[in-house]
Amino acid sequence: MKKTLSILILALLPLAAMADDARATAAQGDEMYRQGNYGEAIAHYNEVVEGAGLCSAELYYNLGNAYYREGQMGRAILNYERALRLKPNMGDARDNLALAESRTTDRIAKLPQLFVVRWYDALRTKVTPRTWRVVWLVLLALTGAAVVMFRMGRSAAQRKAGFGTGIAAVVLLAVASLLLIASERRYNAHAEAIVMEQALTVKGSPEQQSVDKLLLHEGTKVVILDSLRGWYKIRIADGTTGWCEENTIERI
Repeated sequence: MKKTLSILILALLPLAAMADDARATAAQGDEMYRQGNYGEAIAHYNEVVEGAGLCSAELYYNLGNAYYREGQMGRAILNYERALRLKPNMGDARDNLALAESRTTDRIAKLPQLFVVRWYDALRTKVTPRTWRVVWLVLLALTGAAVVMFRMGRSAAQRKAGFGTGIAAVVLLAVASLLLIASERRYNAHAEAIVMEQALTVKGSPEQQSVDKLLLHEGTKVVILDSLRGWYKIRIADGTTGWCEENTIERI
């Protein structure tokens, strides 16, 4: 047992050292940002994200701020979106995202949606899968407690309360299950992306000789629908679809 524990500790030591190095590098980035050296701050933050493979909503937020100060709106928006993907209720990131989007060129009207669709989309996108898992477990426990109350209640009133609570809990559990699945799929799909080119010509088919369909600019959010031979089929907020080369956009 002691030997196994020693091996485990030795295995974890490099990871702990890596985390310490990443925190030190991020702190250097913070200092560079405070000094107004935004390019160096970006380099330090990216070293943590890309080199150490460590990330957090706060780190993406800081990276977005540094890119914003450098005037790189596409990358600023990308990192604010990544921060919100990890922490949807991060108000500062949402505010700065809106500010960065106000400095982009494209103004694309969203397709009108029914209230139910907007409600479902908000719950799917603005609540993390981790939160939905917690909600699901709470509702599962409530369902179990209601079943116990119904089966073992000493009075008719207790059994009636258990039955009613159980029905409500089962319905809510079913809804939470659907939202959890949808949230997990969205989180793992990485289907949303940001345009990185100052001006991007979207084609009607996946080839350069194809007809030009529309023009997008840096910072515009798109949804990736398909990929083919180095091209992505994308959709913008108003429902228009087209094709662009993979290296012109970056997944959130």
